[in-house]
Amino acid sequence: MEEKYLKNTHKNLIVYQKSVDLSVSINEYFSSKKMSKVQEFITLQLIRATCSIGANIAEGYGRLYKQNYRQFLSIARGSSFEVDYWLEILAKNKWFEKAKVENFIRENIEIIKMLSKMVKTLET
Repeated sequence: MEEKYLKNTHKNLIVYQKSVDLSVSINEYFSSKKMSKVQEFITLQLIRATCSIGANIAEGYGRLYKQNYRQFLSIARGSSFEVDYWLEILAKNKWFEKAKVENFIRENIEIIKMLSKMVKTLET
């Protein structure tokens, strides 16, 4: 689908853009690391959950009804909390650069706050 036909799109949402950026950053960082099987499992779960955030924002935006959009934003928010969990596991195990993992945590918290506000706004 050509972008010129989509003036109002999920791609204009800052939360969507941030979720894509976080997903790409996490994928690039962890894909370049040599890992044990356990580390690989956890990072794959992290990558999957991070990709789910943006995918649910996009899918929800494409729904016709406000309650459906809110539901998908809630799912995206849930995925953000899952991302937080996996990042906490990585941080506590000290397997990767502390500053990098902490930066991912900060970026994800910002996404959680934005999604929380959006869900709350759609409740009214």
